Amino acid sequence: MSQSAEDIPGRLTDLLRPEVISAFDREAFEREGYWVWENVLTDEGRTQWAASLQKIQEINDGIVMDTDWGAIDWSARGLEPPDPEKITSAFLESCCGGSEQIKFMPPRLRDYMKIHGLLGPEPTLVTNGFANLGIFPEYWPGAYDDFLLDVTTSHPQMMDLFEKVVGPGFLADHIITLNRPPGSEGRRWHAHQYRQGQHEVEDILGTGQHLTKEFLPQQCVRTLCYPEGATTEDGGEFAVIPGAHLYRIPFKWSVARKDYDREMEETWITGKVHAYTGEPLRIKRLDIPPGSMVSFVHHMPHHVGHRKEGTGLRLGLLMAFRSPDPTADPAAVIADWLLHENRLSELGPTSSTWNEAAPIHWAERMGADGKLSDSARRLLSFDSSET
Repeated sequence: MSQSAEDIPGRLTDLLRPEVISAFDREAFEREGYWVWENVLTDEGRTQWAASLQKIQEINDGIVMDTDWGAIDWSARGLEPPDPEKITSAFLESCCGGSEQIKFMPPRLRDYMKIHGLLGPEPTLVTNGFANLGIFPEYWPGAYDDFLLDVTTSHPQMMDLFEKVVGPGFLADHIITLNRPPGSEGRRWHAHQYRQGQHEVEDILGTGQHLTKEFLPQQCVRTLCYPEGATTEDGGEFAVIPGAHLYRIPFKWSVARKDYDREMEETWITGKVHAYTGEPLRIKRLDIPPGSMVSFVHHMPHHVGHRKEGTGLRLGLLMAFRSPDPTADPAAVIADWLLHENRLSELGPTSSTWNEAAPIHWAERMGADGKLSDSARRLLSFDSSET
């Protein structure tokens, strides 16, 4: 017997405005490489989305501050302990208040938490009013919030939105919070490769010789939700280069990102034109109003501006979904980690069940308890899986 909408934890039926979804223009999206879902959240949806992202930030900060990181048996897990100077209260405080601030983690801890979870036998992560799930909430927020789990893995309106930009049979790539605190330096110009880069046509800088009008089947599309907006007035605004995705060059995905607008205009953009118009490529800053989302092609260069002081926390959720990859290796990501740790013998049958997006320990427990929806299982399954 299937669940009704009222039975699904966190389900908010009146989430998105249908007229905004129906106005999507696929041809324009493929031509420009991005689409703004302006004012797509209902008032109720915007309120709940903001509350959930605030909740995730508070839980994440609580784990950072209240855990005794020095008491964890790191060697038993094959991990290096954190630098003692980076687990003092003063340093940990600097790791709070926004996303991508956790600067004390020892090497490969994030991979370990994703595969195994940082769980017992001894007490590890703090559990002040919430269950210890062995992973930082910002890296998989749906584990700690039913509403965010629903909108990223099951909600029919959201699944329809993702299918419009990625196509049928899409899979999860990664879902993380992007809450920018006041003074955040944002992210300079960069892009991301689709999976291991095997479908890109040039290196990280590129020559500009591979311009095409073809929107390749192998795509990853990122969708950012800003319940309270992301505007130039407050800083932290989002910028893209319309048409740049048609070069299939994931700009500086693996090297230091130092480029501001001037550097981009004087180097990478120089000589490149829009495949459809023949006009020179130009930077476009997006002033995104509250309750809106923006979807953009993963490998197109993009930029997030500096967040101005005194503006408050800019709430954001990044939801990246991709088309299935016919060249995917079911055990690659886990085998790479175990090989690095000289523990390849631990590679088990579950390694081919999940794709790289899945926190494996969480998915296994949720599945065993009958709490993993069919939709979530499909989104997190390995590319060739029929589950």
